[in-house]
Amino acid sequence: MVRFVFIAILCVVLNANSDNVLQEKIQNILGENSYNRNIKFINKLFSNQTNFYKNGALDIYQVILTLQNNGLLQLKFKNPQEFSMVFIAETSPIFLLRTINRSLASMGYSYWTTNEASYKENIAKITISLTTEHIVDPIALLNELQKNGFVSVGILRETDNKWEYKLLVRDSKLPDSRFISKGNSISITEVVGEYWLELGSSDGRLQISTRNGKSFNPVIVFFDKDLNILEVKNLSKRSNVNINVVNNTKFIKIKDSVSSFNINSGIDVRFK
Repeated sequence: MVRFVFIAILCVVLNANSDNVLQEKIQNILGENSYNRNIKFINKLFSNQTNFYKNGALDIYQVILTLQNNGLLQLKFKNPQEFSMVFIAETSPIFLLRTINRSLASMGYSYWTTNEASYKENIAKITISLTTEHIVDPIALLNELQKNGFVSVGILRETDNKWEYKLLVRDSKLPDSRFISKGNSISITEVVGEYWLELGSSDGRLQISTRNGKSFNPVIVFFDKDLNILEVKNLSKRSNVNINVVNNTKFIKIKDSVSSFNINSGIDVRFK
């Protein structure tokens, strides 16, 4: 009997703690005034707490999506202001910055500045700022970040003009790369004459040739999953390349050291 009473009390405590975490995050995202003004509506929207947890952790994406879809998250400033975002992730600064830049550009932003970039104990931290009439839409931003394999594990609204995103890289991706698995072949054409591959295996051998049969001056750059450079191969002029994949390679960039025009008609790649 005592054991059942203890379990019942424990469940009540855990539910109360979950509710506190959820409510505190909602208040942080909305701000105290908006939270208090809409508390009844908020309680109704979030009455089923289990919808906002995933694997025991708060699902910040669903929380913000619910607030936004129900008109509670106001993103517009009264006038253009400087808005800052801090991004923290266990990856390389170059991969995080590339992801941020690509995501913002895809959302239509054309100008922002990088105020801080640091890397300590495998954690990259980057702060950017821009002048805007709106807070950067967090849902649209998270959707873009996800295309590179990033998911949010925490969002903090430090002030109206500064948000912090803590990110996790589940499976690093480059949206402009082509995936190739071992034993397969692909043909690619890029007018810019630069090609990115994502490999399904970090061992094997690549055969690369120009689609028009003309010679080029191959530069093959091998990257790991965090876009750290593993090795660069500068080869003499030729029409095809046979090269071993460097250990721990996830991405490969192929270009011409003299002119991109030499391979902008396309390349054929076979992964053996």
